[in-house]
Amino acid sequence: MGSQNATAERVAGVNARLDRLPAFGLSPVVFVVVGASYFFTFYDITAIGVTLPVLEERFRLSGADLALPVTTNLFAYIVGAYVLSSLADYIGRRRALALSVVLLSVGAVLTALSWSVTSLAVFRAVTGLGMGAEIALAATIMTELSPPRLRGRGVALNVFWGGVGLAAAPWIGLGLISWLPADIGWRVVFALGALAIVVLIFLNDRWVPESPRWLVLHGRSDRADALLDRMETHVRARGHTLPAPRPAEAEADLTTFPTWELLRPPYLSRVIVVFLFWFFSYMAAYAYLAYLPTLLKAMGVSESLLYSAIGDLGFLVGGLGSVLIIDRWNRKHSAAAAGVVGMVGIALIALSHGPGLLIAGAFLAGIWIMAPALGYAYTSEVFPTRARASGMSIGDGLGHLGGAVQPYIVVAGLAAFGPRGTFGLMIGMIAVAAAIILFGGIRTAGDSLTHLAR
Repeated sequence: MGSQNATAERVAGVNARLDRLPAFGLSPVVFVVVGASYFFTFYDITAIGVTLPVLEERFRLSGADLALPVTTNLFAYIVGAYVLSSLADYIGRRRALALSVVLLSVGAVLTALSWSVTSLAVFRAVTGLGMGAEIALAATIMTELSPPRLRGRGVALNVFWGGVGLAAAPWIGLGLISWLPADIGWRVVFALGALAIVVLIFLNDRWVPESPRWLVLHGRSDRADALLDRMETHVRARGHTLPAPRPAEAEADLTTFPTWELLRPPYLSRVIVVFLFWFFSYMAAYAYLAYLPTLLKAMGVSESLLYSAIGDLGFLVGGLGSVLIIDRWNRKHSAAAAGVVGMVGIALIALSHGPGLLIAGAFLAGIWIMAPALGYAYTSEVFPTRARASGMSIGDGLGHLGGAVQPYIVVAGLAAFGPRGTFGLMIGMIAVAAAIILFGGIRTAGDSLTHLAR
């Protein structure tokens, strides 16, 4: 009993020291490094949509074949997110993130070397294994390294770089596909994703340390205390005065497989909400990102890639907006409001008969696409440290089942309702996601992680 009490006191002490920080306790480099994970993951998400018209012609894709590389990538995303995130609750967030970076980079190179639709689908699956885990683990790391009142901003700053990746991919793709030979440009678009390997250089104690919350739960309190000493010194050096730690509760240690921890009260209802929210959100987002140029082409819009690229500048505005509002309002209200923006944007695209409404709609849709900053922060907050990465993987990772099935919905919708009707289906998907988070979500902004865990 004495040993258990001592362990509980150490865990509570680490939580209290983290919660009292008035500012981020690490070098800005951590935001660049973790942000790079988002950049390359979101870049790769958009790359398939940019190259799909070329791949359709190159590999003579049609019907289900057109959806195959998208679907295999997303199913692998789900597997990678769940397996590596569950592993992260045992071996640490940083090691699991390193594995995901390697998978993403290797997959990017292999995709660039594809010679058939089969090889393309297989190599997109390899890439997906890394993509899913990177997003879940990067959000988990930032959540556990940030003080409560800045936790959302920490996640949003990194997701902003994902927005940069989303905005950059269409312009990079447009340039490379236009300037390089027909069978080279699309390969280079995918190959650039392999630059994610640079992130490995910075995954060490100096730049991106392991989560002190995870360290103390796994019996490494000396390392957790040393890291907190460094974080507090950094905060003091910036002119801040540290208040005395407030009493904090200790979180329970992991006693069973992380997923089983989440399939009982109070976490089961949270798992259901985040899964359904992400399922419908990703169904709409991936349908938009992967098929916007294809749907615009079916509407008779020439230069569809150019128009979508201009509209994609909304990603940057949405990313910056998330940074500004994420810690000001309840996350679930902000996420639902972002859904309304997305519905208006896609409606404008569906109603457009000229470049004005089309670009305005794509711009608003781009702002909505960056709503994951709000969703990632919410999802990473509502689960306990002992199973947080697993909770992220179930919500964000398994939620990608929506993205995996959407190609077949889009293809069927295009045949039955035409391109404008298909945009209407996307609006319905967003509406369901917004209603789920609004009415089923709990309040999270500014609360301590230990309080939310209980």
